[in-house]
Amino acid sequence: MNRKVLSGLSVVLISLFIMSCSKDNGSPTIKFIAGQEFTGKDTVMLVADTLPVTVEISWNGTDVLETLEVRLDDATMQSVTVNETKATFDINLIKGAAQSEKWSFVVIDKSDNQAQINITLTKDPNSIYGAVTYNQSVNMGAQANSTKHGFLSLQTNQYFTLDQAFTNQPLIDLIYYSNQSTQATLASPGSDIPDGLYPGYKDITTWTIRNITHFLKTNWSTQDFASISTDAPIIKGWTDLASQLKADNLAANQVWLFKLKSGKLGALLVSQIVAGDTGEIVFSVKMQE
Repeated sequence: MNRKVLSGLSVVLISLFIMSCSKDNGSPTIKFIAGQEFTGKDTVMLVADTLPVTVEISWNGTDVLETLEVRLDDATMQSVTVNETKATFDINLIKGAAQSEKWSFVVIDKSDNQAQINITLTKDPNSIYGAVTYNQSVNMGAQANSTKHGFLSLQTNQYFTLDQAFTNQPLIDLIYYSNQSTQATLASPGSDIPDGLYPGYKDITTWTIRNITHFLKTNWSTQDFASISTDAPIIKGWTDLASQLKADNLAANQVWLFKLKSGKLGALLVSQIVAGDTGEIVFSVKMQE
C-alpha cells in the first residue's frame, strides 16, 4: 500500500517538475533599434516634440510572444497583441510637461515570461508652453434636434438655442448641423452655412456679428489626444494655411484642431455621432487657457 502511494506521489512530483521546467524556458528578448532620429539612449527633449522609437522583440525559442506593453512611469499606456515569434514596432513618444518621464517597453510571452527595456526623457529647459482647459463631454444637437442645443460658446462654456444665439451673437463659436453634403459638421457663424438651414429672420447668414472658427483635421489617435497636457502639441500641430472653415464628415475617434476668432487654439476628440438633422454629437475639448 505504501509503495503504491509513494509511486503515485512520485508520478505527481515528476509531472510537476516537468510542468515547471516546460514553463521556464527563459525570457524573451527586447531591444531598441537605433535610427536616424533615435539613438536608443536617454535624451533631452522639448515639450511636445516627438521621438520615434523602434523596438524589436524575439521569443525564447519555445513560448510565443503574447503582448507588448508601453508604460509611462510604470502606468500602462498601451498594450498590443503580438502572437508572433518575432516582431518590430515603431512607436512615437510625445514629450509631456513633466521634468522627467520613464518610458518602459515590456514584452510578455504565453508563459508569462517577461523582458523590459527603459528610456528616460528629460524636459529641455528651453521648452515653451501654456496650460490647457479640459471639457470632457460637450453634447450638441443638430438643427432639428428639439432637446439638444446646436450653438456653443467656448468663451463661456454655454449652450444656446437659435433664439438665444441670435441675441448673443458675439459669444457663438461653434454650430453643429447635418446635411447631405457634409454630413455631421461643426462650423461657426462665419462659415458658409447652407441656405435654408435656419430659416426666418434669425437665419445665421443675416447675423451682424459672425465669429469665424477655423478647423484642421489631424491623424492623431485617441491616445495622442489623451496625452495633451499643455498647449505645446496643439501649437506645433496647427497650420493656418491648411485650415478650413468647417469640420465636416465627422466620425468617432477623429481629432480636430481649431482656432477661435480670439486666436486661442484647441483640440477636440469626437466620441459619438448620432446621424441626421435630429441627431447629435459628443466630443471632448482641450483648449488654451
